[in-house]
Amino acid sequence: MADAGGMHRTPRRDKLSLGDYNRVAYVGPNTTLICTGSNAGASGIIVEDTTNVVVTLENGGTLTAANTMNTKQIYPVGIYKVVIAATGKAHVLFK
Repeated sequence: MADAGGMHRTPRRDKLSLGDYNRVAYVGPNTTLICTGSNAGASGIIVEDTTNVVVTLENGGTLTAANTMNTKQIYPVGIYKVVIAATGKAHVLFK
C-alpha cells in the first residue's frame, strides 16, 4: 500500500497542542513568496523590517508594511503574496 502523505505516521504520544502556527517561511530582501501549492495556508505574518514589504491578502487588498505594521508583532491575516524589494524581512506563519 502506498503512503498517502503521512497516512501511516505514528500518532503523537504527548497529545499536546502544536500551537497556533506550526510552520514558518522567511522572506528576505529581493524575494517574493506566493502562498499557493506547498505554501498554501499562510495565516499570519511577523515583519522584522518593514522597509519595502508589501503583503497581498488572500481575498484581495494590499498592506504596505511601512505604513500599516509594527515590527515583531503577529498579524493573523490570510496571505496570498509577500513581495520584498531591496530591503525588508518578514516571517510568514502557517497553521
